[in-house]
Amino acid sequence: MTGLSVVLVPIIGLAVMALFAVVLKWASSLDTDEAHRKDYGLLREVAKVPSPTAARAVEERLQEVGVRATTVPDPEGDGMRILVFPADREVAIRTLLAD
Repeated sequence: MTGLSVVLVPIIGLAVMALFAVVLKWASSLDTDEAHRKDYGLLREVAKVPSPTAARAVEERLQEVGVRATTVPDPEGDGMRILVFPADREVAIRTLLAD
């Protein structure tokens, strides 16, 4: 190796590492929290209610007909969302519309 390559190879390696660090820092700063707040895996929304008290009433009604439900805050902050599994979705909607 020549004297120039002994100096140049480590400098290029450090530059590449710095570039990776900048790209990783940028990627980690992306707002992925919003996407995660709206994604509840298999669960699907069947109702939106204005308060936690109303959400408990809806959950209790769904439990009476054998539907497992859970409640989460609405991402926009205006109410609560009632979520059920896809297999229970039709029964939950029919039950809530019948009431």
